[in-house]
Amino acid sequence: MRAITGLLTAAAALAATPLAAQAPGEDSAVRVPDCDRACLIGHLKAHMNALEARNPLLLNLARDVRFAENNVFIPVGDGLWRTVDAVDDVGLETADPSTGNAAWFGSVVENGQPAIYAVRIHVANGEIDEIESVVHRRTALPAPFGDVTKMVHDAEFNEILPPAQRRSRERMLAIADSYFDTVEVNDGQVFAPFSEDCGRLENGISTTAPAPNASGAGNAAAIASGCREQFELGIYRINKRIRRDFFIVDEERGVAVGRGFFDHANEWDRYLLTNGREMRTALKWPNSITLLEAFRIKDAEIQRIEAVFTYVPYFMHNPFWGPHSPAPRHQADPAACDTACVTANTNAVMRAYPNRGQWASLPWADKVGYAENSVGIRVNEGIWQGVTAIDPRPLVLADAQTGKGVWIGKIEEHGQPAWAAITVSSVGKEIGGIDALIRRKEYGAPWAEPAQAPAFAALPASRRTPRAAMITAANTFNNAMAARSGQAPQGLADDCEWAVNGQVMAKCAEAFTGGALGALEAVRDREVLAVDEERGLIAVRAFEDFPATVGDVTRYPRTLQVVQLFRFEQGRIRRLEAYTSELPYGMKPH
Repeated sequence: MRAITGLLTAAAALAATPLAAQAPGEDSAVRVPDCDRACLIGHLKAHMNALEARNPLLLNLARDVRFAENNVFIPVGDGLWRTVDAVDDVGLETADPSTGNAAWFGSVVENGQPAIYAVRIHVANGEIDEIESVVHRRTALPAPFGDVTKMVHDAEFNEILPPAQRRSRERMLAIADSYFDTVEVNDGQVFAPFSEDCGRLENGISTTAPAPNASGAGNAAAIASGCREQFELGIYRINKRIRRDFFIVDEERGVAVGRGFFDHANEWDRYLLTNGREMRTALKWPNSITLLEAFRIKDAEIQRIEAVFTYVPYFMHNPFWGPHSPAPRHQADPAACDTACVTANTNAVMRAYPNRGQWASLPWADKVGYAENSVGIRVNEGIWQGVTAIDPRPLVLADAQTGKGVWIGKIEEHGQPAWAAITVSSVGKEIGGIDALIRRKEYGAPWAEPAQAPAFAALPASRRTPRAAMITAANTFNNAMAARSGQAPQGLADDCEWAVNGQVMAKCAEAFTGGALGALEAVRDREVLAVDEERGLIAVRAFEDFPATVGDVTRYPRTLQVVQLFRFEQGRIRRLEAYTSELPYGMKPH
C-alpha cells in the first residue's frame, strides 16, 4: 500500500508540474510583435511631426513614457522640444519589430541654427514608451559637423537585399560589434570585414572620403581615406573603451543600429600611427562621446555607416541600460575630524593627482564616491591619469560641520591649464567622497586663464558675518537669480563684483538689473559645501538650467554645475567667484 500511495503522490505531483517552461525572463513561449515595420515607421514619422510642432500631445504616449536627451532623463516636451524650429523632410529610418524599436537619423533647426539629430523610439502595446535622442550642436569642441543642406543618406539602407546577400541576425550582430572591437584601443588590428567601397557619414559629413572632400574639424579623411585604411593606421587609438548596445537588426535590409559611448581617456597627449607618424590628441582632457550608429551589412561586409554623436562628460552612462549607482552618503563627525583634519584630507587628495601612484595609499573609507563633472567614475580614472601639475597656492576652504573641504585653483592636464573646484568629503578621519568640477577653456567664455587662485585674508572680528547669516544670504542670492525679476537681492556691497571662471563679468547688482540672468530657468539641487567665518567665505554647489527659450546667446539647452564662492564682509556680499562646468540639459548631481 505504501508503494501504491507513493506512486499516486508522484503522479499527482507530475500532473501539477507545467508541461513546458519559458525562456528566462519571458512570460510566454510565443511572442508575436504587435507592431510591424510599417507600424513602427508610422510611429517614428509621428514623432518627428510632433517634434517639429513642439507638441508631444500629438503622440500616442504611454503614461510612464521615459525620455532622455543626450543621456539625461527629462520630461517629454523639454530640451529640444522647446527650441526646435524645423526637422528634415527626409531622414534615415530603420526599425525592428522583434525589439519594438525604430530610429531616425538626420538634422533639425534649433533657434535658427542647424543641429545634427538622431532618435530611438520604443513601441509597446501601441504606445511609445521610450524616446532616446542624441543632439549634436555646433560648439567650439572639435567634432565633425556637416553642411546639413547637402546631407544625403545612402539609399541602400532602405533596399531589400537578395536572400543570398543577407546574413542571420546573430551574424549581423557579430559583424557590427566587430566594428567597435576594431575602433576600441585602435592599434592597427582590424577585426571587422569592410567592403572595398565602405563609407562612413558622421554628423552629416563623410569621414572616409578622399582628402579633397575631408573638410571639417575631427575629420579622419584628411589623414587617410577608407574605413579599413584608417583603422590599419591606428588613427583612433585614443578610444580607451567602447561601451555599446544594439537594439535594431533588420535582416532583409542588412541594417543594424546600436548606441554607445566612446571613452577618450587621454592618458597621453600624443601617439604614433602604425606608419610612424606622430599624432596629438585634439583635447588634452578625458571626455566621452555618446552616439547612435547604423551599419549596412551586405555579403557579410560592412558597406555603409551613419552616426550621430556629441560630447558628454567622461564616462557618462546611459539611463536606459541599467540602474544608476548613487554615491554613498556619509555623515560628518566634527569630533572625529576637525577643520585641520578635513584640510589635511583635502590636500592629500590633491597631492595624489599629479603623483599617479599615491591614490592607493590615501586613507579611504569603506565606501567611496567619486565624480567628475557630475558623472560617477572610478578613482584613478579621468583626471587622475592626466593631471601633470596642481596650483602651489590654491584656496582651500575646510568645514568640520559639513565634513567637506573645497580646493579651488589651477590644474594642468598635459601642460594645459584648467580651473578646478574639487570637494573632498571626510568620514571620520577617512576620505569618503570626491566631487571634481573642472572647467576647460575649450568651452569658451566666460573664461580667464587661471594664473592664480583667489586669495582672501582673515577678517577682523568686527567685520565677520555669522555662519547662519552667510548661509541665509547665499540662499537669498540664488533665489533672486532664479526669480529673474530684475531686482537685486538685499545684502550686496556697492562694489561687489561677480567673476565666473576667473573672468569678472559685472558688478553683482548689475547682473540682476541688466537682464544678464534672463536665460536662467532654475537654480536647483543646492548644497552648502563649507563655511569659514574667519575669512568670510561660504562655498555652495548648485545646478543652473538654461533651456535656451529666451535671451540665450548659446541657443541650445544646457545645464551648468556651479561651485559658488561668496566673500562676506560685515554681513554683505563683497565678492562672488563662480566656477562652472557645462552638462547636458537637466543633468542631476551624482
